[in-house]
Amino acid sequence: MMAAMEPAADRSHATLAPTTLARRVHRTFVPMLEDADAIVYVMVGAVFLVAALGMLGYSVIVFAANLHATGFALAVVTLVNDLLLVMIIMEVLRTVLSYLQERGTSLQPFLFIAAISATRRILAIGAQMSVAGENLTAERFQRAMLDLAANAGAILAIAVALYLLTRPASESGAVDSV
Repeated sequence: MMAAMEPAADRSHATLAPTTLARRVHRTFVPMLEDADAIVYVMVGAVFLVAALGMLGYSVIVFAANLHATGFALAVVTLVNDLLLVMIIMEVLRTVLSYLQERGTSLQPFLFIAAISATRRILAIGAQMSVAGENLTAERFQRAMLDLAANAGAILAIAVALYLLTRPASESGAVDSV
């Protein structure tokens, strides 16, 4: 009877061994991979910071040059467009920092980036139309108006999404328990 029990004991030990091995592998390699992940995110964040600083410097230098070449109004529109790009880069950097601090991401930074991008597009369309002036054809004007409407609609949808994400739970229709 004892011999009949021995194979069963061997089988139960055999099924525990891979689990123990898996735990050991998990304890050894997962922390190393998480550290490597953090290092890559830090390097990406540093590159984003350098890109934002470079774009900021470029924006100031080009603004001075554009004042003489294109005039004040167009130079300001170009500067604002460039600064919005810097803000987009910084929002992406903020997302990287948030991931490093919390080990998770949020939808809000991406919505901010989308809103800033749509605003940049609206400014670009306005600048293109002002440069074209009287040479703007009816077809190009109509396309520009459709593009403006689409971007304005996107900004409105993003604003609604941000409102829904940030409103308190009591406003969202959740029933309070008594």
